[in-house]
Amino acid sequence: MGNFVKIYFWQIISIFFNFGNVFIVTPFISSNSILYGVYSILMSAYLFISYADLGFLGAGMKYASESYARKDREEEMRLLGFTGIVFLSFVFLFSLGLCVVAYDPGILIHGISSSEDLNTAKSLFLVLALSCPIYVIQRIVQIIFAIRLMDFKFQRILILSNILKILSSFLFFGGDAYNLVWFFITSNVLSALAVIVGIYIAKKEFDYNFIVFFKSLRFSREIFQKTRTLAFTSLFLTVCWVLYYELDNFFIAKIFGANEVAKFAICLTVLSYFRALFGILYSPFISKFNQLIGIKAHTQLIDLFKKVLIGFMPIVVFPVLIVVLTADNFIMCWVGEKYSDSILITKIMLCGYMFCFITNPTGILVMAYEKVRQLYVTSALQPIVYWLGIGTTVNLFGLLSFAIFKFLAFLIESIVYIFILIKSFKIPVSFFLNNIVKSIILPILVIYFSVYLLKSYLPMSKGYFYLLIYFLEIGVIFILSMLTYYFTSIVFRNFVKEKLANFSLSKF
Repeated sequence: MGNFVKIYFWQIISIFFNFGNVFIVTPFISSNSILYGVYSILMSAYLFISYADLGFLGAGMKYASESYARKDREEEMRLLGFTGIVFLSFVFLFSLGLCVVAYDPGILIHGISSSEDLNTAKSLFLVLALSCPIYVIQRIVQIIFAIRLMDFKFQRILILSNILKILSSFLFFGGDAYNLVWFFITSNVLSALAVIVGIYIAKKEFDYNFIVFFKSLRFSREIFQKTRTLAFTSLFLTVCWVLYYELDNFFIAKIFGANEVAKFAICLTVLSYFRALFGILYSPFISKFNQLIGIKAHTQLIDLFKKVLIGFMPIVVFPVLIVVLTADNFIMCWVGEKYSDSILITKIMLCGYMFCFITNPTGILVMAYEKVRQLYVTSALQPIVYWLGIGTTVNLFGLLSFAIFKFLAFLIESIVYIFILIKSFKIPVSFFLNNIVKSIILPILVIYFSVYLLKSYLPMSKGYFYLLIYFLEIGVIFILSMLTYYFTSIVFRNFVKEKLANFSLSKF
């Protein structure tokens, strides 16, 4: 089994267990809406750590991969040492900020009135502040495995860690128990153990000298000059990403309070899961598109892009549409009536994700051709539309404003991407009309008709059993829609036949 296949296979397994984390752990934590809101802010802060390298970690990984290919271990360690110290320095400043929030959570979160909830919030932020170095070392270890195309080995360790985290939730929650702080501490301890095991395996299998590596943790003007261009481009894209995807919770917490954060966090959890799934779906084509550009096979690349657009469109659009139409059942089964206010917000925000079948592959195509100007425009467009819209309507629509403009930002970006495909890549309008619009009408009607028939049989009660019934029923609707699309789209039918012809169980 090739390393690429192993990497994608274990990524899918990882997503499956993240699915378990979302649908097992979240109902426990969300039983207290205030603390769930605090925990959501905590997770957003945790995600911010991954952006603290200012783009240098990604640049360092690229050049370290090249050094590894040249068998230059010393240069590899110098590059990772420089990017590691940059990352560690900014994470240290970030952790100091978390300590300030731990002293007074009111700086970040409005409306925590209970002294018990306030003390819990303080403890959670303090634990996160002290756990920041674990994440830094974890990212470095991941890169050491990644540049050797051995990600899957460390991924398996992280999967085991996540399984233990899910199981530990039954110790800290359920019945009258609600020990969020100890659950969070346990999660971080398990992450630390996973990192230690990863270091041991890297030392054993790669003969990686971590003593030499830690001595390489220093600033270097030479490496800064080498990595800064790529790093700053990455930084711009990262800033746009953060503005669009990661700031919502902080803004809502400060303006509306922890209770409203909890309602919005339910929506973001669903969106994050779809985003992760789509990321795995399209990530193999990043290297493939670049390879075709490298051999100047432009016609072959555009043909492949068209196949990807048509082939993955139903896998993106149909599940999202089904969840949009049944969001009330889903949220009731998952977290209960307490979060009924999240239903409309979830529906509106999810509608935007139906356009991912355009934005994801087109973004990869634009990046592969290094169309920097178009990249900057499309990256900046979403946060500009989003925050301008919120700024002008939040007093009128409240929390709903975030959902409306999240959707509109996605819609506008999709239109811009279609314009880029037509103008820059010479893909005619007739291609979209004949291969997408015509083919998708009947499957969408099947989805609407199926939901209409089965709606009264979908459960509306909270519980794992009801959630399982819900997924089984919408799974049937998804299969029906896929079969319909298979018979209405010749391109998709050929795409499936081609993939099945190349499929072999021996790869797994």
